[in-house]
Amino acid sequence: MRVRTTIWLIAAACSLSGATAAQDARAGDAARGKALVESSGCFDCHRVEDRGSRLGPNLSSIGSRRTATRLRDALVDPDAEVIADNRYVRIVTKDGTSVTGKLLNQDAVSVQLMNPKEELKTYLRANLREFTILDKGLMPSVQGKLTDQQVADIVSYLSALKGS
Repeated sequence: MRVRTTIWLIAAACSLSGATAAQDARAGDAARGKALVESSGCFDCHRVEDRGSRLGPNLSSIGSRRTATRLRDALVDPDAEVIADNRYVRIVTKDGTSVTGKLLNQDAVSVQLMNPKEELKTYLRANLREFTILDKGLMPSVQGKLTDQQVADIVSYLSALKGS
């Protein structure tokens, strides 16, 4: 009898925690989230439809590719999951110039990247002293910068972005 009670309590707790996560995602206000995204510098790297930068991931259809939980996690701990296509590189040329950008392509002869000004640049490997693929993304965490409600608002907005 005691085992059944324990199993039931564990199942109830799991069920409740799932409901809480779903309720948290719904508790956000998409309009407030959109205003936060527009005013917080997100468009310096990200793009939604025809607005913003091409440097970071395009968010136009992020709501159809990520759950609310994964969106929240990406805001709070963006380095936990950096997709290879979104990795940045740092190169140092032989003259000591350091450049960081989004890796677009590389081969045995050259490296092509997009710099923070969205300029496409090609560097010959023979002219490089260092080439490093960065394991961490450039996106800052919102932890301690935004309230839980603001994070929920942004998640609500991003969840609604399903693309055209």
